[in-house]
Amino acid sequence: MIEPINESSILKIIGEKPLYIHDLINLVFEIKRKLRSKELDFSALIQPYGGSEWENLTMMVPYLPREIIEENLDQLLEGFMDLNWPGSRILYGYLAEIDIYKLKDSFDRVIDKAIGMDDTEWVYFLCIFMDDERVGMKDSFIPQIEKSHSFLKSRNIDYD
Repeated sequence: MIEPINESSILKIIGEKPLYIHDLINLVFEIKRKLRSKELDFSALIQPYGGSEWENLTMMVPYLPREIIEENLDQLLEGFMDLNWPGSRILYGYLAEIDIYKLKDSFDRVIDKAIGMDDTEWVYFLCIFMDDERVGMKDSFIPQIEKSHSFLKSRNIDYD
């Protein structure tokens, strides 16, 4: 049974190893309690340093309050810096269900941030999500896709 006491113990548990679903859900209850009592800042959990943190966090996302997720979309989109990170595909599937207007606003900010950092891989992976037929939002992301494609083309990266 998982019984985290504070933020550092939660981070330790998240990072140790992939969690089984029962342990994951128990941890989510603890995290929700701490979020509601303001003992924990959700952004502290969004730190994919390695180990199992990112995968465990992304598996928790569907069980956390949607308003917390929506407030932290920009940080969660950092999971698209590399779609090979464990958990990035889990996040990919979940984000496809977020309100398009909230998602578009976050993508606008994150694309600008990635371009400002000259991070072609991040922009490329964001494009993959926006263009994906399975996601079904391509028509809603036309300005963001055009901006991303223009940036990639300016860096001699062919995206098609």
